Amino acid sequence: MNKYCMALTTVNNIGEAQKIINTILELKLAACIQTINIGSHYTWKAEVCHDEEVLILFKTSWDLYDMLETKIKEIHPYDTPEIIAIDVAKGYKGYLEWIDEVTRK
Repeated sequence: MNKYCMALTTVNNIGEAQKIINTILELKLAACIQTINIGSHYTWKAEVCHDEEVLILFKTSWDLYDMLETKIKEIHPYDTPEIIAIDVAKGYKGYLEWIDEVTRK
């Protein structure tokens, strides 16, 4: 596994996203967080659902992932939030160094 990852979660609106974003940035668990409006299509409790959601992308390191996941679960409005991490195999060295500069040591 490499040093960096991109974690993601979804919420039902930008207000909920902003709560999570502000907390994570204040705790320095991610260097950069982005949001994208998306349509989500899934099965939940035997029902097919089609919802508008906000995808939140967190740029961080694997060293911080467990704390990031724990904090997201604490403040997330969903009973079973999607929290997934994707390994960053490569990236611009300057950007990756910046992640280290602005996150927890």
